[in-house]
Formats: sequence, structure tokens, C-alpha cells
Amino acid sequence: MPVKPYNIEQSRALLKRSDELIVRGCQGHKRSHEMLALGYPVFTQRAAGARFWDVDGNEYLDYLMSFGPILLGYNDPVVNAAVQRQMQEGAIYSTAHPKELEVAEMLIELIPAVEMLGFLIGGSAATSAAVRLARAYTGRDKVIRSGYHGWHDWARPEDEGAPAIIAPLTLEVPYGDLDALEECFKQRDNQIACVIMETIRGDGPPAGFLQGCVDMAHRYGALCIFDEIKVGFRVAFGGAGEYYGVTPDLTTFGKACCNGYPGSFVAGRKEILGSQQCQSTWMAATFHCDLPSLVSIETVINEMKRRDGIAYQWKIGNRLIEGVNGVCEKAGLGYRLTGTGPMPTPVMESEDKDRCIAMLQGCLARGFYLHPSHPMFLSLSHTEEDIENTIAAVQESIADL
Repeated sequence: MPVKPYNIEQSRALLKRSDELIVRGCQGHKRSHEMLALGYPVFTQRAAGARFWDVDGNEYLDYLMSFGPILLGYNDPVVNAAVQRQMQEGAIYSTAHPKELEVAEMLIELIPAVEMLGFLIGGSAATSAAVRLARAYTGRDKVIRSGYHGWHDWARPEDEGAPAIIAPLTLEVPYGDLDALEECFKQRDNQIACVIMETIRGDGPPAGFLQGCVDMAHRYGALCIFDEIKVGFRVAFGGAGEYYGVTPDLTTFGKACCNGYPGSFVAGRKEILGSQQCQSTWMAATFHCDLPSLVSIETVINEMKRRDGIAYQWKIGNRLIEGVNGVCEKAGLGYRLTGTGPMPTPVMESEDKDRCIAMLQGCLARGFYLHPSHPMFLSLSHTEEDIENTIAAVQESIADL
């Protein structure tokens, strides 16, 4: 396929302006300078389906999909129509709306681990709510985390601006290591409120790991929270918990459930969430239960069922992994896609990093946006032809080397 004239000068100019106007840490895309240095665009003008157009007019087939939220496709007409109908009646009100109950009932019927839930805005709010609920229910303060759970103080106590007094309350363990998790529990017996686990990272959980997290938390009187923000509605509606048949105490969902709207929810066992301690916990916010997000969740569920969306993500994702890995292995390039079909994760051999980046830059010039390090995401707008063209673009970009 032909390589188009390619530049990102408008992205470069807008980022320079942005540095003078916007607090970098408040942006959804904090690593813009790093990405620009690698030749990636950092400002988008518009998007539709599985594609976006940057401010320089370059068109890309997107495999990041806004870091995971876009499940049906950008600017999806069915979601747009449903939200527009709702917006004619309003987005938020001074009282509750029946749609909250309708969508809650849909999710309870859909996801095995969901018996009761609460709606929030954004993934960081959902994980923070889950931790607060666990602390309320157990009467304990300390949290064990594994993975990325958002930007709030408890989740990133090492960051600038997080009070030093917070740091001893958050402990971290390696993903997939039950021995390290148990040692952490043993050293602080009767102090741990919960372990919160990002369920799928890299190649995914070792056999028995997720169930081991639940069992160990219970053995030490703590709760187990599955962070399914990236994973929910992708490997299964209920994320890795449903896919691997493991039921945690609490689960957090966001991103793909709303196809680009900011809604999220925390869910779990009614015995916990219906308790007096959890019912008394204050987590109200003006935009919780916003109607555009609730309507988008409802629409996503219906469209995913109608189009067998979970199976489709697995099908095209597995083909992408197989095809890209095949051409890279044949060419001796140290680049691979690992993990699950709906969420391929790129891995580069450190000694071959420069060639891997050059290959990805060749894909950009051909109109294919493959992220160098972040888990990638499929959508129902990616076609089987798109996948084959992507594999061909990787092969041609390798040949350019």
C-alpha cells in the first residue's frame, strides 16, 4: 500500500500552545511530548467508526480507541440517536430518573458478579468508591493494589501533591504473585481492608491467580475488588471475573460500557453494598447518574447483544495477534502482541527497540495507529479487511527497514 505524505506540524504547534495554557497533569493524554517525539500525532480533529483524522489531515485506523472507551465505534449513529432523544428531555435533574433503575436492572441481569451497584463518572471515581466502600464495610484502612487504578491519592500515593500521610495506607504487590500477596497480608494482619486487582495485564493472569486473590482476601478478613475498567465489555461483559469464572466482592467498570461517554459504576455482592456501613457512605456527586451515560450503557448492551460483540472482538483480535506476530517473527523483528484478543498488548525487545519504533512509524505513515506500549483495543467498527490490511502494513513497514 502507498505511503502518503505525512507530517504532524500542527500537532507540534498546538502542543506548544497547550503547554502555556493547560496543566499537563489534567489532560487525558499526559504523555503527549513522548508520543510526539516518536512521530505520533497528539491532536485529533474528528473521528468516525474505527478511524480518526488528526489536525494535520492525516487519517488513521485506530487501535487505541481513546484508551479503551470506544467499543462500537467513534460517533456511532445508534448511540448518537439514543443520546439525542434523551437530551431533548434533559441530561441531569434535581431528582432521580427512572432510567437509573432500568439500566441497573439490565446490568444485574447481564453480569454474574453484579447484585447491586452505584453509578459514577470516570474510572478513577469507580475504583475510589470501591475502596471507600471496602474500608467502610471492614472498618480497616489499608489497601493492597496491583495495577493502575486511577489518579486519586490512595491509588498514586507516590505522586507529587499526595500527602505523605497517605502513603503507608497503600501497599503494592506484583501482578500474578500470590506469595507476595500473602506476605503482604501476613505482615499487616487485621489491617487490610481490601486488595484491588487490575484483572488482565500483559499475557493475563496465571492459572488460579484471580480465585487465589479472592480466597486469600477472605482468609484475612478483607474484601477483593476486581478492577475491570479496561476489561469489562471486552473479554466478556463482566470482564475477567466472568471470563475466568471468578466472583469478587466488588467490581469496577467504566470505559467501554459507555462507548465514549464518561459513566462508570461500582458493583458487587448485595450483602456488602446493602449493608448499613456501605449505605451510609457519602459518595454523591452532581453528575453521577447523568442520563447521556446511562442511555449509552443501555444502547451499548443492546447493540453488543444484537451484533454478538464479545465474540467479534475475540475473533478479529486473535487474528491481529496471530498475523502481526507471524510477520514479525519471520522477519526477525523483536516486536510482539501478547495478551487476550480484545486487548492485545505490544511488547518490544529492548535491544531491538529502535527498529520496532521505525516499523511503527512506517505504519503511521501508511495510516495505521498502533501504540508502542499501551494495551490496544478492538471495536465493532474494525472490519476483517482492516485487520488484514494492518498485518500487511506491518509487513511492508518491516521491509522498509
